[in-house]
Amino acid sequence: MASNPSQPHPKVSRTVGSDAVRSDQVDEGSSTDPDGTTAPDRVGGWLGRDQIRTAALAIVALSVLWRAQVASRGFLAADDYVMITQAAESDLTVEHLLSLYNNHLMPGGRLLTWLITEHIGMVYWPYVLLMAVGQAILGLTFFRLLRRLLQPSWLQLLPLGALMFSPLTLEATSWWAVGVNMLPMQIAMVLAVGAQVGYVQTRRKRHLVTLALAVLLGLVFFEKAILVVALVFLLTAALYAEGGFFRTIWTTIRRWWPSWLLLTALSLGFLAAYLSGSESSLRRPTSVGEVFSFVTQLLGSTVVPGLVGGPWRWLEAGDGAPVAAPPEIGTWVAWTIVVALVVATVRRRRRAGRAWLLLGSYLVLVAAMLAATRLGSTYSGVAGGVPRYVSDVVVVAAICLGVAVVGLARPSPVSAGTAPSAPDTPPAVPDTVPAPTDATASERDATPAVAAPGVAAPPADPIPPARSATPPADTAPPVLAEAVRTGRPPAVVARLGVIHAEAPVDPEPESAPPSAAGPGSDSDATDIDAPHAGDAGDAEAKVHAPHAGDADAEVRASDPVAAVDVRGPDPVVEPHRAGPPNLPDDSTPIPRPRAADHQQAGPDRRPPSDPFGSTPPGLVGSLPERYREAVNVMLALILVAAGLGTLWTTSRYSDEWALKSSRSYIDTVRIEMASAPPDTVFFDGPVPDNVVPNLSWPYNLQSRFFRAFGTRPTYVDEADHVSVLDSLGRIQVATIIGSTIQPGPQEGCGYLVSSGQTVRMPLNEPRDDWHWVVRIGYLSSADGTATLRFGAGTASFPVKKGLNQRFFRIVGGGDTVELSVSGSDVSLCTNEIAIGNPAPKPE
Repeated sequence: MASNPSQPHPKVSRTVGSDAVRSDQVDEGSSTDPDGTTAPDRVGGWLGRDQIRTAALAIVALSVLWRAQVASRGFLAADDYVMITQAAESDLTVEHLLSLYNNHLMPGGRLLTWLITEHIGMVYWPYVLLMAVGQAILGLTFFRLLRRLLQPSWLQLLPLGALMFSPLTLEATSWWAVGVNMLPMQIAMVLAVGAQVGYVQTRRKRHLVTLALAVLLGLVFFEKAILVVALVFLLTAALYAEGGFFRTIWTTIRRWWPSWLLLTALSLGFLAAYLSGSESSLRRPTSVGEVFSFVTQLLGSTVVPGLVGGPWRWLEAGDGAPVAAPPEIGTWVAWTIVVALVVATVRRRRRAGRAWLLLGSYLVLVAAMLAATRLGSTYSGVAGGVPRYVSDVVVVAAICLGVAVVGLARPSPVSAGTAPSAPDTPPAVPDTVPAPTDATASERDATPAVAAPGVAAPPADPIPPARSATPPADTAPPVLAEAVRTGRPPAVVARLGVIHAEAPVDPEPESAPPSAAGPGSDSDATDIDAPHAGDAGDAEAKVHAPHAGDADAEVRASDPVAAVDVRGPDPVVEPHRAGPPNLPDDSTPIPRPRAADHQQAGPDRRPPSDPFGSTPPGLVGSLPERYREAVNVMLALILVAAGLGTLWTTSRYSDEWALKSSRSYIDTVRIEMASAPPDTVFFDGPVPDNVVPNLSWPYNLQSRFFRAFGTRPTYVDEADHVSVLDSLGRIQVATIIGSTIQPGPQEGCGYLVSSGQTVRMPLNEPRDDWHWVVRIGYLSSADGTATLRFGAGTASFPVKKGLNQRFFRIVGGGDTVELSVSGSDVSLCTNEIAIGNPAPKPE
């Protein structure tokens, strides 16, 4: 059969051995040379050839820059200082890396914190940079997952944008203590899901290696990443297995058992190592009402509003990240949008129901883990309103949104072991394929033959005689396969067929061909089970044939490569509109082959199109034409509203995050220390509670808080003159706030203590046994040594001639003190003894 060299041809690559026969796609933004090769578009270049990729990279870049700007307005907070202090106090040892922080095992986070503290110090910009890099990696890997998982469509940008701009992940990109846990976990989730999808599609063992490494990446930074294992299993069962609940679970376990064997071994090994060194974090809720309040707060105040751009209003929480506090009307609007989206997508695509069920299942796992570790504690009242606890849910929600809106795509490669080799010259092709006569119907049903994707049987002599009948030398010949017939052989119509089988190849996700599935048709209604040619453990393969009612599926005479339709029992064949039932005549106008004609279809078998056009995939593909404009306008308004809500929520979060008491405190301390005299010393004490909470003791002590400073204050336990830092970080003269002795009996002296004599002095109020600081003001006749006893505690201090004071520490308690002096001819008068804590001296 002659070929027209002036028409563009898809390039067919043929490999030997383990390689697969696959068709390269003709990109929309590329030009094709006369010899059949694809040349880059002169204007767009690499980005111009794929406009969806260009838009996705722009979304990722915008998100990273915006999140970095939001983060840079704030500073380190709360747990950040504890991690930095622990890094400053330790060497880089395995013991330090594997030590638990608040019962969290995070050697990766400890390593990064130690490196920054050791080589840069207590600064914020390195952490902002690392979080920005993590956000960029997350965006790029997630878009790569969407390309593999979903059908090609501009709507892929919807789940990408939902993940990259979700307010629920703001803490993960601004607060280091959160980001160092959550960003690696989110990246691990995406990589693990991508590896499992690749294994489901190809059965290549290298995807199992990637799966294991992805899970290990998450576990190195956060023990909660153990949920990635559950996510991979739930996603595989929901999206790639069929049947009822028990059949789905059994099929998932049986068909992809190597993944579960690997993940089970990893999980058991990690849990054994983690549980051996951790303390139990399990708590018991105080009441059923506490559980109900937590669940309603988690869903109503955090998850559902956050998925549509909320919560729009934040509740201030000190130096930490704010807590979600959406208005009631916003909560109801968010629920309305989410429920409407779920209903619409489920009616549109059967697979959407499983996708939303996947999201609900993962959310149940997260809620159960939070309830078991947070309820019954001091902060259980706000546990459901903390977005960082559910930031990993956003990844799952974005995946499910993409599957529900765009549609799941399974690449359909043909294994090398069964793919026919292409001859060097085009063979003679009959006008029709005769039905086999030497096989029974059951045999024909059991062993169907399939055609390579994008390959169709050519019609008889569709090219006018005036054109050249000699094909170019490098034009790939057609690859044909015998049609599958059951029952009475019907008339054959050349159509595009797709086989969905897990063959040992690893194709990139391709665009889907135009399908004849009518509006509202079920995406999986035409599946036919066929033996799997590349998998000895699973004989199930699905052959998808387009509906017979679409003109786009008709034979195109200008297409040099065609495939024979693979049909089930009793197919309905629609006659050609301009000729015999099977072949067009010479007078039939032959349309130019489109790039989409050679693309593969996913399990939903809905071709890519403009998301607001008339062809699926999309949300409005099944609607009548008269309703589409109104629905498109409504969808556009919802997207705009969600975008504006996200902008508002992020801006309000940015304003709250910028208010950092610790930053001003540290800056003031640095300025004060630079101008303080060299002999300035301090008594140790806690930093303000709004900088590091008292619950973090002893890491809230100043001596430990400033350990990572380049020039830090000098702290002592005894001195004549002591300074303190006030709540703003200013250096002040110290005094003692606490209990004082009652006035002494001696006029002008108070209590007179002579050498070798002990004097009891009652306090105005008792003190408990604790670590206290004592200030004594005295007048001494000579130098000597004094001893003060306070309950079980005793402290000795030097006495100098004249009027002096002394600060020293003591551990004790009671309602009286005893003072004695030693030395020759030493007499001491005192009426000023205070026991308590250091504080700035009132002016």
